[in-house]
Amino acid sequence: MITRFWNRQLVGRIRYASERSPGLWLWTCIVTLPGPPFGEAGTLDEAKGRFKVANFKAKHQPAEVAKAFEEMNHANRPLRYLR
Repeated sequence: MITRFWNRQLVGRIRYASERSPGLWLWTCIVTLPGPPFGEAGTLDEAKGRFKVANFKAKHQPAEVAKAFEEMNHANRPLRYLR
């Protein structure tokens, strides 16, 4: 599995799905912004390219990305289930 970060913030993953026949590379962008959040490719290089093309950095304003990270980090905070 390959993880992708931007400014130390996790933005997505690429992994080989050996359980599929034939096996293929799956990519997922975990930041909630408009655009394709996932896809597939026949090779790792193709998956990296498609992930990069779908990358939100070039398509969204910095404030929009910062807001998405803030919402994502709040939802994933470690103590969210403690009362």
